[in-house]
Amino acid sequence: MKKTLAMLLAVVMVLGMFAACGSAPAETKAPAETKADAPAETKADAPTETQASAEPDNIVIMAPPVTGSYLENLKTWAADFNAMYPHLTVEIIETSWDEHNGKLSTMAQAGEAPDIAEISSGAIGTYVEMGVAIDIAQYMEQGRLDDYDANALDYMSLEGTVYGLPLYLTIQSIGANKTLMEELGIDVQKIQNEGWTYEEFLDVIKTGTTDSRFGFVFANSGVTASDMLNIFGAGVGLSNNFTPDLKYALTSENMLIFFQAVEEMIKSGYMPNYGVEAGQRMVMCQTGKAMIFGKAMPLFEANFKKNNAALEANDGTAVENSLPMDYAFLPVPTMAGCAESCYGTVDGLVALRNKDTTDEHLKNVLLFMDYICSGDRIAACMNELYLDPVCQSGRDALVLEEGRDANNLATAGRCIGMVQAPPAGVTAEMNAIALQIRDEQIIPKFQLLLAGEATAQEVYDHICEAAYAAFGQDNCVSGKLG
Repeated sequence: MKKTLAMLLAVVMVLGMFAACGSAPAETKAPAETKADAPAETKADAPTETQASAEPDNIVIMAPPVTGSYLENLKTWAADFNAMYPHLTVEIIETSWDEHNGKLSTMAQAGEAPDIAEISSGAIGTYVEMGVAIDIAQYMEQGRLDDYDANALDYMSLEGTVYGLPLYLTIQSIGANKTLMEELGIDVQKIQNEGWTYEEFLDVIKTGTTDSRFGFVFANSGVTASDMLNIFGAGVGLSNNFTPDLKYALTSENMLIFFQAVEEMIKSGYMPNYGVEAGQRMVMCQTGKAMIFGKAMPLFEANFKKNNAALEANDGTAVENSLPMDYAFLPVPTMAGCAESCYGTVDGLVALRNKDTTDEHLKNVLLFMDYICSGDRIAACMNELYLDPVCQSGRDALVLEEGRDANNLATAGRCIGMVQAPPAGVTAEMNAIALQIRDEQIIPKFQLLLAGEATAQEVYDHICEAAYAAFGQDNCVSGKLG
């Protein structure tokens, strides 16, 4: 069973499913000028892990362009690390986002995994089932592990074992043409500070809808339909696939409430009744064809600023037919009285075992992995991604670039605090089944709902039937989640 599951998860990895921001598209790359100024050295700049010996050792890391300058920075950090530990050298395997997951899976299955690799937290189960993931707590000092936020570490854990260090916690929500919203008399700052209900959201997108403009668009074409479920699901109490008592959550009435909301927005004409490609949704906002769009991240503030500068310079690099506008990062509206929440995912680095790995080598691997996940290294990354570090040494080293929108910054910080990590006890097998239901049952039916070819009730009933068959009705939530 485990071998079969490992193969299934590997296939999922190759296809890049459920990678969200972890397998970040080009739009998540910040321009080079957003790199942080070099802050003072921190405790993490001089790792304290005791080495068993000073024997020469080579550490191999495989990474995609986490930020626009990450791979170049990684070379600098590797050289700095070697200067601190002359017996330790670092080899860097650079990958693109498109090839990274497939290449990593292939190498791991062949017993040739790199020592360190970037992955999305949702993929950890793949490497646990392969038998190549490492319990990192065995190879680094507890004091260094304590530097990282517990919530972020929970994402890098499975069944109580920590398999990696977090790089960043990405929050995904909705964004907007702030300039237009304020022109229409909408109190953007109040929404950012206090949140809003679905009913308030509906009134706003109604106000923003005209014959030539949608009040709201969401990238929901093909597999990106799952993004809307994840992001708006957080606003209706569905932050995770499973409840704390490990029941499958998407059979709750909350799921029906979400589908009914989507049905209402489409029938009202406030959002398109067709699939919107991922690359279209922000362009539709920038060209005045949509007021609010999703998915969105804090980083998009940089995209809007860059486009405004290009428009002012008239240098031909701005989005075609775009308009000057300010960007607002907004929280997801809440539904049915549910508490405000935010969808987030964690990307991090994991240590992997290959056919030549020894325990002494793993101590060196974790020494370097901790080094590049903390201190001024991670602070520089987070400045590029417009995110807060998820370790104390990173927060201590962070020097924010000038010109950041204070309200967007505060909203992002508030939303990060609302992200709920997956409950403890969820197994790789449970995650694999939930993923299969999502891909084979939920997404196809949700697309029918978006096209007006199925009702909210029909889609919900179908999902319940599929989930009951997979998990058993007793292991699925019935009724409404609080």
